[in-house]
Amino acid sequence: MRKLSHEDSVVESECKRWGFYLGRQYAAEGYSPSSTLAQIYSGRSDNPGHRILCTDPPPIFWEINARVLMLRREYYEVLVARYALPVKADGQPYRTTEVAPLLGITAEVFADRLYLARKGYKRMIFPELQYRYA
Repeated sequence: MRKLSHEDSVVESECKRWGFYLGRQYAAEGYSPSSTLAQIYSGRSDNPGHRILCTDPPPIFWEINARVLMLRREYYEVLVARYALPVKADGQPYRTTEVAPLLGITAEVFADRLYLARKGYKRMIFPELQYRYA
């Protein structure tokens, strides 16, 4: 297994973080991960105002999400398929050969798009690299 460069490891880390919170939002379907009724019936609190009854990811998620949304749709789709899907019952992630047909593409096309999506994201967060390896 080859060692990732610093930039590639940052991209991988941010994609995993983004996928975790996106997956939680998809799983909750816009609802709170805990019982909404229990939150409503729990009474008053020291915090005035309305309660937000949905998942609220940290600010870093929104920063990453803004960049990911600037990528082409095909790249967004493969990033979601790779990083936001839950794991299988045995705790293992889905293989490319299992996910690609769900998108209507081959495993090779999936791998190519994933590579290009990561590369595009890396260019956004490390713009100085565009000129170094041109």
